[in-house]
Amino acid sequence: MNPTLIRLWDVLDKMEAVDSQGNPVRFSLKFITANRRLNQGGEIIELKDARKCSVKTKQGKEIFPEKKNFPVNDKVSKAPNHWINSTRNILLPNGQKRKLHIRLILEFNNMKVCY
Repeated sequence: MNPTLIRLWDVLDKMEAVDSQGNPVRFSLKFITANRRLNQGGEIIELKDARKCSVKTKQGKEIFPEKKNFPVNDKVSKAPNHWINSTRNILLPNGQKRKLHIRLILEFNNMKVCY
């Protein structure tokens, strides 16, 4: 049985989607880890019930207001440049954030990703 294929740009569209209440859509994905700086990686990670971080509504309000509990001085000074670096931040069910490189996504909602 051949698994269903999904294109990367369709994956990114589905990751950006929100439901009727404005909450980010939950999804599962499988990706490969990579860290060029430490010369590590190659581990396959499977995440279930994940969602994209930092989703903003059209009114500019953040969907995850609990992130605002940090003092103003603790803001990250460096822009993540997700578009340039081909990365996305994922929020796990336990509240942990995980950055992943979109070109290392193997499966999205049990569909193999093709480029």
